[in-house]
Amino acid sequence: MRMGRNLFPPPESSTRTEIMREPIGFPGTPVPGMRADTPVLGEKNPAFAAGLSLLFPGLGQVYNGETGKGVLVLFGVLAGLLVMLIPGVAVWLFGIYDAWATARRMNAGTVPFREARLVTVLLFMVVWTVGMFAFLAFAALAAFAAFTVPL
Repeated sequence: MRMGRNLFPPPESSTRTEIMREPIGFPGTPVPGMRADTPVLGEKNPAFAAGLSLLFPGLGQVYNGETGKGVLVLFGVLAGLLVMLIPGVAVWLFGIYDAWATARRMNAGTVPFREARLVTVLLFMVVWTVGMFAFLAFAALAAFAAFTVPL
């Protein structure tokens, strides 16, 4: 089993022929220029991608190599939680589904495969942690201000 430079190990080594028999996701054709018998160096694990998004909103997208989308999901969840609980949870659930579906599409060959880089994952987790602390500090200040009496 060859892992290449992929950050996370693939579930099993296989070939595109096995994967392309059952296209998953939106209608599409395999990635142009990719032969059906091209060996897969590293597949994405859809359950792992969804689990990462469940623990850290947007991290599943970063695992799939879509850093920009991961940052949008993160800020969407934070903004949604800031406004109200339901929009934040809705964006979070969308992020979980999107991470799972994108990993399956990458394995099916309908979306170009992107590798996750360790630096990107670590930087995203730092941004996530700082964002959560800022969010909690803002929420605590807002809650404290609600109970203060003007003089």
